[in-house]
Amino acid sequence: MAYEIARALVSRKHFVRVLTTDSNGQTRVVPARHANHSMDYVDGIEVHRYSNLSNYLAFRHRMFVPLALFRDVGPQLAGMDVVHIHEFRSFLTVAAFSAAQHARIPYVLSPHGGLQHLGKGAAKTAFDLIWGKQILERSAAVCAVSPVEAQDAVDFGVNESRICRFPSAINQDLFRDLPQRGLFLNKAGLTGRRIVLFLGRLNWIKGIDLLIKAFDQVRDLEGVHLVIAGPDDGAEGSLRSLVRDRSLQDQVTFAGFMNDAEKIEALVDSSVVVIPSSREGFPLTVLEALACRAMLIVSSACQVGDWLGPDCALKTFQSGYVEALAARIKEAFTLGVSERLRNQCRSLVLEQFSAEALAARAEVLYESAIATGKGR
Repeated sequence: MAYEIARALVSRKHFVRVLTTDSNGQTRVVPARHANHSMDYVDGIEVHRYSNLSNYLAFRHRMFVPLALFRDVGPQLAGMDVVHIHEFRSFLTVAAFSAAQHARIPYVLSPHGGLQHLGKGAAKTAFDLIWGKQILERSAAVCAVSPVEAQDAVDFGVNESRICRFPSAINQDLFRDLPQRGLFLNKAGLTGRRIVLFLGRLNWIKGIDLLIKAFDQVRDLEGVHLVIAGPDDGAEGSLRSLVRDRSLQDQVTFAGFMNDAEKIEALVDSSVVVIPSSREGFPLTVLEALACRAMLIVSSACQVGDWLGPDCALKTFQSGYVEALAARIKEAFTLGVSERLRNQCRSLVLEQFSAEALAARAEVLYESAIATGKGR
C-alpha cells in the first residue's frame, strides 16, 4: 500500500522520499548486507534502504534495528512538508516520530492493523506506555485501513475527527486488461483442476492451517486443488507438515512468492479465493480478487463493513470454524456468483480503490495536516 500511494503521488508531481530497511523475508534486499545505506529510484520514488543490525530479528521477531537510519532520519526529513509513518509499534516509528517532532513537521500514522495487542502483550504494553500513546496523541491523523481499525483507534482514545478512512489500494493499470484463463493452470501443471487459492504471507495469523483442515473435508469434490501462494513468514514448515499429516500432498501446491503478473494469472484461474485470517484489517487480496472477477470467501475477522457496499461478490464464514469454512467452499462450487455481480464488483474496485483514488485522498489529508500544523 505504501508503494502504491507513493507511486501515484509521484505521478501527480509530488516529491516522495521513502526510508526503509533491507529486510526481505529470510534474506536481505540487495545491495550486499554489509552496506549500511543505499539509495535508488523506484518508479520515481527516492528510496533509501538501511541495513538491519540483525535480519534474523527483523524476519522472526519483526524487530527492525537499522542503526544508520536512526542516525540519518533527522537530516532526511529536512525540507519535507509532511511525514507518513507506516507501522505503529516499531523502532522505526519511534525514530520518525522523534525526528518529526524535533523538526516540527506534521505526521500521519497508518497502524496497518497494529493497534490491538495480538501476542507479545507485555512488550506492547511497555511500548504504549513509553511511546505509543504520545505517537497517537500527536499525530495529525490516524489512517484506518478498515472499519475494524477505525474502531480500534477509538478504543485507543483517538478522537473520531482524527480518524481517516484509508483503505488498501491497487494499481488499476495492472488489472485493466486481464490475462486469458488457463495460463497459471498450464504453468503449474494443474490444467483441468478447480483451484481454491490462498494468497498472502505464510504467517499463523492468516489462518492457513484452518484452510488446510477445511480443504481436507472437501477433498472429494471433483478436480479440486488447493494452491497456497505467498512468501514464508515463519509458518511454511509447519503448514507443509500439516499437509503431509492429512495426506494431501497430491492436492495441495505451495506456489511461493508471486510477482504481479503471476498473481493476477492465479486469481483469474481460481474457482474460489479464500481469506481465512484470524485477524485482518482490509486485506489487499480482497480488492485483487474482486478486480479479477474471482469468487471470494473471507473470515468474519475481515470486517470490511460498508466500505464495499451491500452487494459484493464475497461470502463470509465464522472465524476459526473449520466446518463453517468447508461448508462455504462447497457452496461456492455449487452455487457460484453471477457474472453481473462479478463485473459490478470489479468496476467498484477499479474506480474507488485505485492507487490514484487513494493518492487523491492522501493529498487532502496531507494538506489538512500541514494547514493545521499538528505536530508542530
